[in-house]
Amino acid sequence: MQIKKLYDFKCQVCQITIQTKLGHYAEGAHIKPLGKPHNGDDNPDNLICLCPNHHIMFDKGVFSITDKLKLIGALSGELIINSNHKLNFSNLQYHRQIHGFK
Repeated sequence: MQIKKLYDFKCQVCQITIQTKLGHYAEGAHIKPLGKPHNGDDNPDNLICLCPNHHIMFDKGVFSITDKLKLIGALSGELIINSNHKLNFSNLQYHRQIHGFK
């Protein structure tokens, strides 16, 4: 929840938030997936705030993120990052590796 609040429920890729009857909606996406075989953790440095569309695209490897926070694959641009949000770059590297990005 804290990552979504940090970004005011706006996607770090497209800046869209979804308005629902209960308030704004966004999803916390794990960079390195939880559980076996990936063993990612549930810490803020392994989470990004995404809209549902970009969450699925990220999880399926349609795009990934470089260590310089550039979007690669089917998307271009940059991941919007709050100065209070420190990412674990080894998780970004893992995501690129498992999805075939160099």
